[in-house]
Amino acid sequence: MDMQAGVDRADRYAFNGTFVKDWVLTRKFGRQSSDRRQRWHDRMVRKMEGQPPGRELTVERRVGLTAEEFRREYFLTGKPVVLEGAGRGWPAVKKWTFEFLMERCGQDRVDVLDGHNWKVSRREGDDVVSTEERGMQVRELLAAARTGSGWYGAFMELLDKYEDLRRDIDLDFVRRYGCMDARVPWQQNILAKMYVGGPMTATSLHCAPVMNLYLQAYGRKRWVLISPRFSPFMYMGLSKGGNWQSRVDFRNPDYDECPLYRYVDRYETVLEPGDVLWNPPWVWHGVQNLTESIAVSMWWFNVTRSFGNNPVLTPLVALLGDPNPIMIQLGLHKDTTEKASAFSVHLNK
Repeated sequence: MDMQAGVDRADRYAFNGTFVKDWVLTRKFGRQSSDRRQRWHDRMVRKMEGQPPGRELTVERRVGLTAEEFRREYFLTGKPVVLEGAGRGWPAVKKWTFEFLMERCGQDRVDVLDGHNWKVSRREGDDVVSTEERGMQVRELLAAARTGSGWYGAFMELLDKYEDLRRDIDLDFVRRYGCMDARVPWQQNILAKMYVGGPMTATSLHCAPVMNLYLQAYGRKRWVLISPRFSPFMYMGLSKGGNWQSRVDFRNPDYDECPLYRYVDRYETVLEPGDVLWNPPWVWHGVQNLTESIAVSMWWFNVTRSFGNNPVLTPLVALLGDPNPIMIQLGLHKDTTEKASAFSVHLNK
């Protein structure tokens, strides 16, 4: 990924100024959003007329990278890469199938969302992404996925409950390649989330301040990734501070509603079983299962690397974000509000 490509610096700074003002006034003081961002948007649409569209490119894939090579070429540069086959020998890749999960944790209840029929809204004040949600047993989710259902188990915390499942992940690999410093409190804990769904289930375009090494354990999954420097063209919602959602549907972009997205460089890759994707902080990503799929994200927070990829949003999140990623990492985040959604952090409800 070309981390230097993106919106021109002056235009990016102008957008950041309006966005930060709106975020602080709206999220922290309950004031109504101004029309400053809309005026910036309309000016940029006129400026970009006649410019070539964004490029369609592929994410780099590397085999046999050492931890030091990865640190130097990708971790410090904040650039995504697929570590091809890096997890092929992990027990999760060798053992996990739908049948295995059915037997091991089929009775557990999980929250699921409709990964086929979610919608984005361009209108300020609306939820950026809306979809149906419900609870069901893991065995129901697996059976539904096999019949073409859109129910998608995302951000599932089964690895917190089942220590044997957590041991199926090579967390020492994550610590080494993630350059984690045990002396830093918020780098001591790896938050591991599981994702289970059937063909064409997907999650919307979003970005987050966390580091993420993502294991594809079973099946195949398509990723679309976009550099943080294109954030002003991503139609960002005013997030609470966790995941930041885009009002663009990457599956079928509406260029009438989101004309600036036409000029965004998009990188794609398909993960196979055993692949590990380095998804750096603030890199936009939309994800779609191509087959039955089981995957795990492994998150941690690194202030320096997060700041390097987005020096504007990182201080906002670190100082004012709710939920605050550092407090989550330390296990100190207490959510006392009644949630409108089981996916409130992801969907910002």
